[in-house]
Amino acid sequence: MKLWLDDVRDPLQYGRIGWMWVTTAEDAIAVLKTGAVTQASLDHDLSAMASIGQPAIGEKTGYTVVLWMEENNVWPKDGVEVHSMNPAGAQRMLDVICRHCNGRRVTLCK
Repeated sequence: MKLWLDDVRDPLQYGRIGWMWVTTAEDAIAVLKTGAVTQASLDHDLSAMASIGQPAIGEKTGYTVVLWMEENNVWPKDGVEVHSMNPAGAQRMLDVICRHCNGRRVTLCK
């Protein structure tokens, strides 16, 4: 299964036909826990406030998901992409992902 995490953007608009679309960090983690995710594309900002640079304290983002992936050693075999428009958030996510990629594809997509 291929996982698309984004609260606004429909994966079909980005050529991701058949990808499972989830809109929250909690839902992404729940899907990753199944062990069925083979590839993931993750957004950082998952709320209107985060998208204008004002995430709420404690708000869960795509970074929350990659930290969970790191803590639980869950890495989709076909790679992880970051498709965030938030440069700082995307870089934080990529830093974590790259530490654990072990040859898997890691990409920044906008």
